[in-house]
Amino acid sequence: MDFMSHLYGRNKNEIIKNKKGKIYQFNKSEDEKYIVTEYDVFKGIKVFYNDRHTSKITSNIYESKNYDKRYEINHCREGRFECILRDGTVTYMEAGDFAINPLNNRSKESFFPINHYHGVTFYITPSEFDDEIHNLEKMYGISYDLILRELCQNDKLFIQRSTPEIKHIFYEIYKVPEDVVIEYLKVKFQELFLYLKTIKNNEYYSERQYFLKSNIDIVKRINEYISNNFNKTLTYDELSEIFNIKITTMKNCYKSIFGETINETIIKNRLEKGAELLKNSSLTITEIAIEVGYTDHSKFSNAFKKKYNITPSEYKKLSEIAF
Repeated sequence: MDFMSHLYGRNKNEIIKNKKGKIYQFNKSEDEKYIVTEYDVFKGIKVFYNDRHTSKITSNIYESKNYDKRYEINHCREGRFECILRDGTVTYMEAGDFAINPLNNRSKESFFPINHYHGVTFYITPSEFDDEIHNLEKMYGISYDLILRELCQNDKLFIQRSTPEIKHIFYEIYKVPEDVVIEYLKVKFQELFLYLKTIKNNEYYSERQYFLKSNIDIVKRINEYISNNFNKTLTYDELSEIFNIKITTMKNCYKSIFGETINETIIKNRLEKGAELLKNSSLTITEIAIEVGYTDHSKFSNAFKKKYNITPSEYKKLSEIAF
């Protein structure tokens, strides 16, 4: 099995191939697809641009017992990415976050709790480096392998929140023109490692929030529950009692996983359903307000305008004109 299939699964279709790189589309289902663009930058260094709209990717990286030491460097541009650590705790990458992980510390399953993740990944295999890389190491006075080992001591995940330096490095990576992408990525690779050379091992590690896997599972069930019952009045006290979890843990864990509060999820679901009913039903605005969980027309209208910058009646008229 090739390296791409190990990392991203088997269901891939190559849709574009040229002298610069390859683009693959992976189809899990009708609603869950993701696109990965692959570039060979140096010998032993690949770069993947990830456009993922899926909840989970299952890799086969552990099928081979005799793989070389490899690292993945991930930058999250949009969305959220669940990181499961060796001790069983879990943390999350969000927009702007940056992480380095040895592949032998990589979970077989990668989770994307909001079904949306855009980012870039450097896959690095130091044992495959050739003279081009070793000459660059001499030129810049750095050892890529040593930096990776120091930041990931004892094969631990290194993760930090966005910094201005990381934001600058990766922002430009997403804007590079296709005709110079390989050359540009070679330059950016040096810039990235010159920056990594300046930071201390896990300097920002303590800023992260970590959660027990058992609490993660509970909170994901809470998300499913409120998604199915968004039109009901649900309090934190009730949810805490139903799912047997402390309120503080529930609130912190939920926000870390989904990037919003429980109330924000409920309001979002109510308004999205309201917009659908305004567009596709003959119900009055008051009837729709009650249907999605609001007690009156006014509260629904105020919340709807705040989200969509348009009143429900204006939205309904525009929908009628469109049809």
